[in-house]
Amino acid sequence: MTDLAVLAFGFGVMPLAAILLYAFPETVLRHREASWGILAGVTGFLGLSHAMALVLVNHSLLGDRTLATILSVLGLAVGAGLGWLLSDGPYIRTEPNRILAASVAFVALHSFGDGLLIGASFLGGVSTTLPLDAVTVAATVVHRFVEGAIIVVPAIAAAWKSRPAFPLLFPALLAVPAAYVPLWLVDVYGFTPIRSVIDHSIPTFASAMEATLALFLVARAFLPLASVERGTRWLAWTALGFIGISLVHFLVE
Repeated sequence: MTDLAVLAFGFGVMPLAAILLYAFPETVLRHREASWGILAGVTGFLGLSHAMALVLVNHSLLGDRTLATILSVLGLAVGAGLGWLLSDGPYIRTEPNRILAASVAFVALHSFGDGLLIGASFLGGVSTTLPLDAVTVAATVVHRFVEGAIIVVPAIAAAWKSRPAFPLLFPALLAVPAAYVPLWLVDVYGFTPIRSVIDHSIPTFASAMEATLALFLVARAFLPLASVERGTRWLAWTALGFIGISLVHFLVE
């Protein structure tokens, strides 16, 4: 599956380019309403709108309503627990590093989910069913760069230097092994009902986790930081981030 390897690896490494934001640290810190507002809008879409939509879709596809409900609620609870542990738990002492840790975890979960979608697109044959035209590729690059910014902006705010901050982007590479999970399930179980159940259970649970983690990240970190200054410009930046990442997904999906 050379095509899958190339596509998954390319998708996985794209967020690493967000380290280029370290070339403009003063701009990121000075325009906090824009920086945090855009991140709030983007994370709100990715984690609340997009991830929960996947949970609801997979909930209907699982076939077993009870199992689907248990998986969804359990994933939401685990995500909420992880959100609390990272943003308010006793293990990370400083507030900026708590926000950074939650951001890294969110991008890791989102990348894992995206990797599953890439792998599923290869189940019908040796090539992907995803469109690979210039517009789609360009939108995907923007999409993944912004996801990397969800980590880099908090790292800049937490006063991390670029060199130690760069490995924090590596969890985005989880998209690479995740892309092979659907194909591995076919190899083990074939196109059987049990494979279908497992194939839908994993993204349901992961997306549910992502949703409540995103809720903590937006409500506990990004929106409060964006709205520190007096005025309502942060609302405009938040809406811009939400609309912008929505447009990107319109072009990709």
